[in-house]
Amino acid sequence: MTLDPHALKIYIDGSSFKNPGGASGLAGRAEYPESWNREDEALFAVGYEGSTNNRMELLACVTAMEHVRDNVIGIRRVQIVTDSRYVHENIPRAESWRRNDWRNQFGRPIENTDLWQKFLSVRRKLKIRIDFVWLKGKRSPILKAIDSDAKAAARQPWERDFGFKEGKVGRSKVRGPGTSAALFPADGQEAIIHIYRTSTISGEDKIDFNLYEEHRHDFAGKYRAYAEVNIGAELHRGHVYRVRFNQNPQYPRIEGIIGEIPKGSL
Repeated sequence: MTLDPHALKIYIDGSSFKNPGGASGLAGRAEYPESWNREDEALFAVGYEGSTNNRMELLACVTAMEHVRDNVIGIRRVQIVTDSRYVHENIPRAESWRRNDWRNQFGRPIENTDLWQKFLSVRRKLKIRIDFVWLKGKRSPILKAIDSDAKAAARQPWERDFGFKEGKVGRSKVRGPGTSAALFPADGQEAIIHIYRTSTISGEDKIDFNLYEEHRHDFAGKYRAYAEVNIGAELHRGHVYRVRFNQNPQYPRIEGIIGEIPKGSL
């Protein structure tokens, strides 16, 4: 979708200095229709004590829609411009997630459901056409400005994101760029894993771990799987276990704990 010179465009961005859990912020800027001959305007900027980048991007989108609902009159079309693939790619899925009790097509629980519920609620009440546009960040002066606004807001974290649940966080054995865990390619195997983060989502535990590669005699990668709470309660961060997985790479689950591996034995 291209930008419409006759539409009100609201550029949004979110930022998290330590993702997840660090000081975070969001911001929005308006670019008015060319015919208005009006300068770009900063609309909002809010800092939070702790959150995630995805939550900030999504909350910025919700905040932009609330601004349209409460303040915008006399215009037929609004475009909300984001550089977040998480937000833009999941907007078309949100309604089906709601119908499926906030699980995706594979049954995996959806994160940030509080904000997706709010997104759907606000969007239903809008009386103006709103389209969502993805643009790669920092490619124009206004994209650079909104990126700076979000980072500046994160440096003044005066609000609290009550929907953010950090869980129990330890140190990954794998260093290097990138903090996101990938879904574990579960195919019914047994594996040795080091737990570095656990949290609860939709009544089950989300487990982030490093995988022990026996041929290398070392841990590698950052992976994610799920577990029933009674199993998750036995998987303590900082510890190493041999576990058994299910056979669903789209919804990897730890189905059993074979045993804990004593420290220093690998």
